[in-house]
Formats: sequence, structure tokens, C-alpha cells
Amino acid sequence: MIKKTWKLIAGIVVGIFGLIFIFGKKSNNKKAAEAKKKIDNNNTNINKLDGSIEEVKKQKVVAKKKVSTTKKQIASTKAKKAAPKKTAQKKSVKSAKANIKKKIRKWNIFLL
Repeated sequence: MIKKTWKLIAGIVVGIFGLIFIFGKKSNNKKAAEAKKKIDNNNTNINKLDGSIEEVKKQKVVAKKKVSTTKKQIASTKAKKAAPKKTAQKKSVKSAKANIKKKIRKWNIFLL
């Protein structure tokens, strides 16, 4: 059979593989824990971004409403601008003279 030295060598080799297996599991556990933390951080970041995306959508709707009202105001202003201007009625000289005399009488009463 197998000599004691070969048993010892086989035991050492198996021991080395066992140590590699054990330390490999520990490092895998550490890597898994780190990956889990990163996933959790990513989930929190995603939740924050989802909230900000919803806020941006609300702001976009408000901005669109403001733009539409502004466009309506611009259109109404252009329509008013394009409308013919009202001309003042021409007053006769007699009515202007009577109006001036009336104002002068009012002021003369206060001055006396």
C-alpha cells in the first residue's frame, strides 16, 4: 500500500485545497456583501431619481400651461394691435369755446 510519506503529502495537498476553499468562500461572502450594499445604494438612488423625475414632469405640465396662456395673451395683443384705431371725434369750434368758458367760470368762482 501507500506509504506514510505519500499519505502525508496527500494530506498536505488536501489541506492546501481546503484552505483555498475556505478563504475563497470568505472572500466570496465579502464580495457578496459589498455587492448587496451597492445594490441597496443603487435602489435608494433610483428612488430619489424617480421622485425628482415626477417633480420634473409636474413642472413640465405647469410650464406648458404657462406657455399656452402666454401664447393666448400674445395672440389677443396682436389682434388688438391689428384692430383699427379709434379716432377721436372732431369737435366743432363752438363746442370747444363753450367748454373752455365753462371751465373758466368754475375757476373764477373759486378765485373770487
